[in-house]
Amino acid sequence: MSIFRLWSSGGRIYKGSEPFQSDSPPRQSYIAPLAFDQDVAALQDFRNHIPSPRLVTPDTFKRILNDLFAHPLILHAFLDNDGEVVCMDGGIVGNHLHMAGSGILLPRKAYGIPNDPTYQIIQQLCSQEGYEIPLSHDVDILLPENRFVENLQSLRDRGIVRSISSHQNCGAAKEDIKRILLNTEGVGIPADIVKKILSHLPQRVIEEHAKLFSKTLSIKLNISDNYIPDKQMERLSDIHKEKVVYIDLIGGTDPDLAFGFRKMELPNGFILHPFLSNWENIYDRIEINMSIVFSSHGRGDHFDKENPFFIVLIDHPVYQIIENNPEIAQEIQRLVDKLHLEDCVLIHKVTPNIRFDRG
Repeated sequence: MSIFRLWSSGGRIYKGSEPFQSDSPPRQSYIAPLAFDQDVAALQDFRNHIPSPRLVTPDTFKRILNDLFAHPLILHAFLDNDGEVVCMDGGIVGNHLHMAGSGILLPRKAYGIPNDPTYQIIQQLCSQEGYEIPLSHDVDILLPENRFVENLQSLRDRGIVRSISSHQNCGAAKEDIKRILLNTEGVGIPADIVKKILSHLPQRVIEEHAKLFSKTLSIKLNISDNYIPDKQMERLSDIHKEKVVYIDLIGGTDPDLAFGFRKMELPNGFILHPFLSNWENIYDRIEINMSIVFSSHGRGDHFDKENPFFIVLIDHPVYQIIENNPEIAQEIQRLVDKLHLEDCVLIHKVTPNIRFDRG
């Protein structure tokens, strides 16, 4: 497992499988430009000149990203984070904190079906295939491993995580039901049978599963939980049009800041915040990103060497995690190569020109 030196000030060593926040970094206060309120109007100039990556060469799009993130008004794209943990789905509007399925795919200490009427249909479908799957009476069966819960509690205590939301038609929720069926101890359902069961599973069960997860985690964290219907999202329910995955190393370090691509009218993209989990989990989620983009639900046939899908690493200006740990980009490139996507996926690092008061 790779080792990352995350905080340049403290110099503590973290393994890639450990959550980030087990030892919180010191708070850094951002400094707004002197005439920020007036200068925000200048953002319109940027918006009028940011083309889709499909309309320019890859090198030109990289230069546009570099120029944009180098401008002090890039701070505007990070302001107004509401502390709501949501899915990585690019259709979710607003400045939030993002994880796959709002955390539903984080590792668990055990896998099982909750003792809730919602899941009786799953029992019936399994029984029809000759497999008896028990309902768990553990009220915390859907919670992530303790290390991830403690990490989120730390972020809550620092005012960074303030609520959690599931959303309609969440692919991660269906993936989690698949994970549960494959991993429930003592059942042993083969993958092909699990696939058949999922094909007959009503969508309402998947929706209720997503809601129950966010409710369970919100109770554990003592924060509110919400639900985002399709009508509040900016995409069709079953089609992903993301052209980028933005990996934001600022969101999760400050209660006010998290990246939102819409304020700059940047290309639609998935968003991931590593500070909510760990690098091991982020690598897994990037792999899921790629599987979505290059599946029937994405636009994989639109990407090639001349028009690639971008993985944009947004480094922290003070901690410089990506800059100081080249292993991160190397591991992401290894994942891209493993999926045989090296000719149609590009990795690019940017560092936003956000000034922080180190004192």
